[in-house]
Amino acid sequence: MMTPYGAPSPYAYTIPVPNDAVGLIIGKNGETIRRLQNESGARIQVAKMEIKDSNMRNVFVEGSHEKYLIAKE
Repeated sequence: MMTPYGAPSPYAYTIPVPNDAVGLIIGKNGETIRRLQNESGARIQVAKMEIKDSNMRNVFVEGSHEKYLIAKE
């Protein structure tokens, strides 16, 4: 599996998210995802393509486990 940043590190996590919720994560003009990254310290990227045969997309979170947990909240 590859993340948008290249090969996954030991600190790379993938969270499947319904397509309907992707806009909430990104926010208007990317404001929400930037805030999430600033508050958690993790890198967050939403996949452009759906997971095959589903209505879900992967959200990639890269950072320590603590940063991941903050971003996931």
